[in-house]
Amino acid sequence: MSTAPAAGPELQMTHFGAAGWRITDGRTTLLVDPYFSRVRYAGKTFGTADAPITPGDERPIYTPTDRLTSDTALVDRHVDAADYILISHSHFNHCMDMPHIARKTGALVIGTESTMNVARAGGVDEQQLITVKGGEDYQFDELSLRVLPSLHSPLAAKRYFESGLVPRDVERPLRMFDYCEGGTLGYLIRWGRHRIVVFGSMNYIERELFDITATIALVPAARARLHVHDYTGRLLRRLGQPPLVIATHWDVQTAPYGASQDEALAQAETFVAEVHAVSPTAHVIVPRHFDTVTVDGDGRVQSVQNQVSAVPA
Repeated sequence: MSTAPAAGPELQMTHFGAAGWRITDGRTTLLVDPYFSRVRYAGKTFGTADAPITPGDERPIYTPTDRLTSDTALVDRHVDAADYILISHSHFNHCMDMPHIARKTGALVIGTESTMNVARAGGVDEQQLITVKGGEDYQFDELSLRVLPSLHSPLAAKRYFESGLVPRDVERPLRMFDYCEGGTLGYLIRWGRHRIVVFGSMNYIERELFDITATIALVPAARARLHVHDYTGRLLRRLGQPPLVIATHWDVQTAPYGASQDEALAQAETFVAEVHAVSPTAHVIVPRHFDTVTVDGDGRVQSVQNQVSAVPA
């Protein structure tokens, strides 16, 4: 005779920008695609024009052949502990800061073989690495984790380098174009009664979600989603119209923290309208950088607060 999962715990979910998140119950901390370095680039890196210029931004400008180094001081300001690091795919704006975080915290890193090779190149201990392909379903002490085969954002965004693999012998530090996609994953995180589905790119495989009823969905909401037929409607219907929908991966990731994101935010508001068209009663949040969404054991939002002031300088 099956029993319903116990209520709780209360969770705090902090948005780092890009597709990055911290999810914690105060004892266990899980990171998703933690990326802070927010590299400026030039050249047809995304199959489009150069990155937009942010007034006053004097950081180095990288080209696809340049070797990238993490802004470890910035990372350390915002990450002091982690138990698990989930990586959706191995592009630099998802995993270049992961090796430093994994070495610092000792966290288990879960991702594709390409992600593992980025970790190895970054000096992460082999015992911390869990290679997955999609379809795995793991039980940890505090939570369980189902790995969802998924897809990278389509069309113009698909020319974001190419969809190859990061080789095991890749030289450190990696060049920008070394960070191949390496396959894309989503994750279902079961934590008490919470059923959190998270994606790291504007796409998904609908048939891989047929038996999932999510309570919280972290949905990438940048403009590239518009290249997928009925992106928001199909996804939310397949996930059982989750009562809490949070936008992720909506911002201009080449702009430093504190720069204006007004244009990206205006675009993200169109995602809110799409959610309400299919789920009129859903609670939809477009978090700013370092906003923390606190939910109780049943997934009800208790607060949305900005945490930058709580981070030591």
